[in-house]
Amino acid sequence: MTFGQELYLFALAIPAIGILATIVFKKRILSSGERAKMNRVKATVAGVSQINSRLSQPSKWLFLIGLVFVIFALARPRWGEIHKEVFKRSREVIIAMDLSKSMLAQDIKPNRLDRAKLVVESLLDNLQGESVGLVVFAGTAFLQSPMSPDYQILRGFLKDLNPSFIPQGGTNYEAMLETSLESFRQSDGQADRFLIVISDGESLNDNWRSYTDELKEQNVRALCLGFGTRDGGLIPDGAGGYHKDQNGAVVLTKLESQTLQALADKTGGVYREANVWVDLANLIEDTVKKGKTGVTGTSEQSIHIERYQIFLSPGLLLILISLYREFPFTPKPRVIQPRKATTG
Repeated sequence: MTFGQELYLFALAIPAIGILATIVFKKRILSSGERAKMNRVKATVAGVSQINSRLSQPSKWLFLIGLVFVIFALARPRWGEIHKEVFKRSREVIIAMDLSKSMLAQDIKPNRLDRAKLVVESLLDNLQGESVGLVVFAGTAFLQSPMSPDYQILRGFLKDLNPSFIPQGGTNYEAMLETSLESFRQSDGQADRFLIVISDGESLNDNWRSYTDELKEQNVRALCLGFGTRDGGLIPDGAGGYHKDQNGAVVLTKLESQTLQALADKTGGVYREANVWVDLANLIEDTVKKGKTGVTGTSEQSIHIERYQIFLSPGLLLILISLYREFPFTPKPRVIQPRKATTG
């Protein structure tokens, strides 16, 4: 038997002293027990009569034994083992999601952004043990969800993502890479690292190229997915029309793969177009799982079974019984039928 909180076992000195005192001073306790601490009565037809107290000694023993059980429960006794499968984290993944207004174009159904969300959901369904974070970007970028193996947190953010999250328009790859690198810098640096960029490729400038050296130093490979078609599509404005430029002409946005392709090439990553459904699980199998540390592994971990319930329940029950026995009985109301008069 082992204990999760062994320090609580020192508290056993309290009931031990109580038990020792009860045994040593038994005669004195019995003599004092003859003098009732509180009166107990019973009601009968003949009237109310007092009952001699006989609670003191038994109640003390019940309370002390119950206290021993509770203290054992607080110490969290454990015995027996169960074997649990544990995933070894061997990769860190940052998903960089483009939230520029051009991602609302409907050249990919239902639109580029909604299709991207479905692809990310597919990714999360097929990862096990990786630490995954989310960066959103447009004219600027910020870390929406820090890296964590808890994918439910990321799924919660994913549903509500839209261009209004970042009021500054455009597609700033420089800000996206700086934010992603900052997240990677805060980790232990032992895992393989992958940056999954989801965008239509429209970049404001080429300043992002200055970050490629640090990406390689940090062992980060870019897996870039281009959402959109080369024919392009119009950008809904949310009011039944389409976005227009300064001259009043409707804006046509097309997939521009040059930036995404260059980013993937310079970091030893992979570029894929997502104008048709991308099986990201297979893509990860071919790229992410070929990292230095290899495939994410699993191991079995032995966990001791906690048995505190066995002691807590009877302990509390004994304490409650001892306390109950120290209270006088409350007479229950009784209906007394008057005697019928006899006729002579």
